[in-house]
Amino acid sequence: MDSINAIIYLNLDQDKFVNNFWFPFDFPEDIIKLIAKKCYSIISEDENFIPNVLLIFPLPSLKLKALVKYFVRDNKISEAYSSKSAIVYLFDEKDDNIYYRYMSYLDPYFQDIIKTILRMEREQAEKEKIFEEIVKLQSTLFNLSKYLKTKSEYITKDEISKDITIDIDSVLKRKFKVVVLGDPSVGKTSTILRFTDNVFLRAYIPTMGLNITQKIFKVNNFAVELVIWDIGGQAKFELIRRQFYEALNAFILLFDLTNPKSFATIPKWFYDLRNFNEFDPKLPGYLIGNKLDLINKLIIKRQDALNMANKLGLDYFEISALTGYNIENAFQDLALKLLQ
Repeated sequence: MDSINAIIYLNLDQDKFVNNFWFPFDFPEDIIKLIAKKCYSIISEDENFIPNVLLIFPLPSLKLKALVKYFVRDNKISEAYSSKSAIVYLFDEKDDNIYYRYMSYLDPYFQDIIKTILRMEREQAEKEKIFEEIVKLQSTLFNLSKYLKTKSEYITKDEISKDITIDIDSVLKRKFKVVVLGDPSVGKTSTILRFTDNVFLRAYIPTMGLNITQKIFKVNNFAVELVIWDIGGQAKFELIRRQFYEALNAFILLFDLTNPKSFATIPKWFYDLRNFNEFDPKLPGYLIGNKLDLINKLIIKRQDALNMANKLGLDYFEISALTGYNIENAFQDLALKLLQ
């Protein structure tokens, strides 16, 4: 059974979740439960929290990622219906750069199916008719993904590997885990995507707990693989975050040069990481100020940021995720320190 490009329709109640429908029909129930549990966990801690944007979250054990669109019901049909639901579409994790790039393009398809579901349920349409619409969405997304791949100019990991003249054992020995922390909306995901895929994520998509991205590149004729952990900055993920600090090799603290609050909270992020019981004070650490392109809105002065970096024992870079300015230099410098 091929689990890639499967679709799942979930109901998410306050204390349980219900798998309404899935396609293909031979999709393993244990995987459905795993995905449903993940979707439920994201919104379970706050009854009033419901993401209104299309999200991506990883399923590393399955080598898949999921597009998830949550929606709220009016709860007027029947008490048996949950007040929150979700449509989930699975795809191969190696294609995530394509889905990130075209997120705003795909979102309307999810909005349309949600309107259709709610309308048909209000009209008390047969469930089979509703499920037929969901299968149509699965087919549409599958065909769209094939089309978008042909429009993508990304270089695949296989193509990158051809440019690296070091055997695979050497590559694996130079694999490092980097954790990126900072307040919500400072540009963590946009910065990472600009480095790994040379694309700017124009729509802010709150990272829901964790997103992992990898890139292999050359540094002084050595191959380095960075596994970059983009950890959600929302307070609701505080307990989850600390689970992801284990075995890190370097860290980045990111703030918004136009947002004084995001700069003021940098020590909080630093001490949250430093207080982790396995933290090594010799780990390479970087303070990075983003949005340098917003020249007329810059508030944080370079000298103030340098003073903060010196106080915390960090290297400092100023970047722009929009233009890509200085991002490659920052990660090259980080890779050099890791090799040393």
